[in-house]
Amino acid sequence: MDLPELCFHLRHRRRMYLPDDRYASAVAFVVGFDQAHDGVPLAGFQEYVAARVGMTGSPLVWSYLLAGELVPDVVVAGDRVPAELDVPLTDRLVEVLEAFVVISGGELISDVSEIRARRAERDRRSGRAPGS
Repeated sequence: MDLPELCFHLRHRRRMYLPDDRYASAVAFVVGFDQAHDGVPLAGFQEYVAARVGMTGSPLVWSYLLAGELVPDVVVAGDRVPAELDVPLTDRLVEVLEAFVVISGGELISDVSEIRARRAERDRRSGRAPGS
């Protein structure tokens, strides 16, 4: 899975990948994805988010910067995200990730058939058997 695929799944199949609707779960999934790929997919994302929310150079991690747009107390006091804002914040995270994909020169995926085609092409280039 690459970043455009992750965005597709979080937008269209979120509960297939996340155990609940909490923003914290989405953040943990995205961070885990990034760590599993040695930090390559989100290289520059921290700076991108900081600039996007008008806090260039902020030492706060991107997840707090995004949450702070809707819940300023999260940043100020370290408060938890209210349950009613978990889904809107996760939607916002997906929007920002998709924008990051585009400005990084990637293409968004709009249909599952595109995922299948991309995987088949990766398998072909790597010499792997399809689906292995």
